[in-house]
Amino acid sequence: MSHENIVWHWEQATSDEIAQGMRWYADAHHVATVIANGDAHLGAGMLAIYSPQQGWIGNVLNAARVLRERKGIGGPGSGMFATTGQKNAADRLLSGERYEDILNGPKIRDFAHLIEFGGDQDPNDPRVVIDRHALSVAHGRALTSDEYDAAPVDGFRRKDGSVSRRHYDHVVSLYRRAAELISDRVGKRVSAHQAQAVTWLVRQRLNQQAEQQRGPTRLDRGRNRARANSERAWNDFRTNHLPDLANCPGTGYQSAA
Repeated sequence: MSHENIVWHWEQATSDEIAQGMRWYADAHHVATVIANGDAHLGAGMLAIYSPQQGWIGNVLNAARVLRERKGIGGPGSGMFATTGQKNAADRLLSGERYEDILNGPKIRDFAHLIEFGGDQDPNDPRVVIDRHALSVAHGRALTSDEYDAAPVDGFRRKDGSVSRRHYDHVVSLYRRAAELISDRVGKRVSAHQAQAVTWLVRQRLNQQAEQQRGPTRLDRGRNRARANSERAWNDFRTNHLPDLANCPGTGYQSAA
């Protein structure tokens, strides 16, 4: 695991991936603000709550539905791929609690933060979302779900309310170093979260290309069906309820719908 692997992924990026990744969190901030009727904190928190074990478009759809209906959704019989814990967290957020007091892991806390502010609130305190694809970038290869689950990056909430981040922040430091090197090479400032977003797009494109070359597995086909269903459902929801929402950041995968 190294910052060199992150720089290598950046060097594989297309001009479109760089442009999209550089503005990814700004675009996600716009989505959060629109689905929450102008409340970026609420929208970002809801997107973070429904992000675990969910693709991005499905995540946006679930958060938008909850914010429209003003009640948490999840658990058995909900018709939604979300847990009872997520439903309860959503209800707490809707009742006025702040996501900082609800979310436990550093990944989803940083995800909410970057979406709320469209990037870092404080450039001297860089945030990076270390999901499986971001950790794969740092490792220089695609990690399996089991490998990612075994990585000590989850963190936990201590009794005093703080969240442990030591292992997580080691990976963040690699992105911060990579961003410094990339900034020198391109002649403009690239933030750590921008380096993460660009290379995240690259990693997912490379994953899809590898899948196409080897032939999709049963798991791949299931994921593709789920992504296609989410894309169709989101397009219908946006057309009916959010017709003015023009930009929604993508994932690096070709459309499955």
